[in-house]
Amino acid sequence: MNITQPPPPLDDESVTNPLDCPPLRWGLLGCGRVSHDFAQALKHVPTATVAAVAARSSDSAKAFADKHGVSTSYGSYDELIADENVDIVYVGNITSLRRKIGEKCLLGNKHVLLEKPFACSADDAKYLIGLAKERNLFLMEGMWTRFFPAIEQARRAVFGDGKDEKGVIGEVVMVQSDFNFNASDSEVYPTSPVYKHDQGGGSTFLVAPYPIAAALLFFKGAEPDKIAAVGQMDPNTGVDLQATVALSFPATSNISPALDDSNTDENTPKLPGAGVASLSFGLFGESVEETVVIGTKGRLTVCSPAHCPTKVIVIKKATGRGEVGEKIEYEFPLPADTDEIEKAGGYNYPNSAGFAYEAAAVARCIDKGWIECPQNTLSDTMNSMKLIDEIKAQLGVKPLRGD
Repeated sequence: MNITQPPPPLDDESVTNPLDCPPLRWGLLGCGRVSHDFAQALKHVPTATVAAVAARSSDSAKAFADKHGVSTSYGSYDELIADENVDIVYVGNITSLRRKIGEKCLLGNKHVLLEKPFACSADDAKYLIGLAKERNLFLMEGMWTRFFPAIEQARRAVFGDGKDEKGVIGEVVMVQSDFNFNASDSEVYPTSPVYKHDQGGGSTFLVAPYPIAAALLFFKGAEPDKIAAVGQMDPNTGVDLQATVALSFPATSNISPALDDSNTDENTPKLPGAGVASLSFGLFGESVEETVVIGTKGRLTVCSPAHCPTKVIVIKKATGRGEVGEKIEYEFPLPADTDEIEKAGGYNYPNSAGFAYEAAAVARCIDKGWIECPQNTLSDTMNSMKLIDEIKAQLGVKPLRGD
């Protein structure tokens, strides 16, 4: 069975086109490669407007604005934050400035979308989240993966729709997720920010948020009770270059389905909620880059590239070890590049048109008066930042202050 109709997004069950949303005026802070791709993707959202862009140099900002048809550019971040025509600031500059810039935006009464990683530490994340709640402003980490129709569908396939539809793979047992690429394809060692400790470089900051988000999603945002990380550090730069992380998630009940007379769906000793995750990330070589969710009744694969996927495969388990039942494939193509997008140079990274799904969801949530998106909550972000802190500590990476 092949399915191509996108599911309704988690933030609004009435939406049939995930790019439909109310108007929102964006300010782009930082004019690098990711910001370029975000600006390109916004061209797929008819109600989105890039009101202004800012970089540390006015020349860079103007060049970026000219490329993307933006009328206003600034050579300072403060000017962008003060612009009354900007509703929300997309922050795409270097990681080490997350807390400082996030704080300025919130104090300037702007909604904020902070690129990954959200902050340099869980303490910084807690501060920014507290400030956003205090000022009743929208704040989110740019975990765009959560907004792809493929991931919206994966969530429904595992957990159901929260109403009549049930999940199809049973109790989640394990999540396996990897994201490794050869950074030397595009980054010069050791001068690139990817390798600079003081700018927030390293694989845990730059790559790990994706497999961590996968694990947290399919274990319903639970905090793991055990974390074990191994990997390689770079003695020259002080950043981590690759790692593998094992997580254990605690049970939510001490009664196993096999001993629960009221449970007619399962006959397993696996305690509800309990499970493990195996995560891999790094900057050395290309991995398959899939996320596999293994359940008691089947498995789901988020196909490569799992951090920006368009395809999900569900394989139900048949009776008997190794027996395979029904196979369901879901595929949701990205919007095609327009002439405007091609004229501005296309994209730097794979499937970047998918930023449009995130941007549309943000607009819908802000229009409702919400300060977070249900697809990627502030609680999810705090859990992720706590994990990042612990992983870096176990690998021996020195803490980085982001203030």
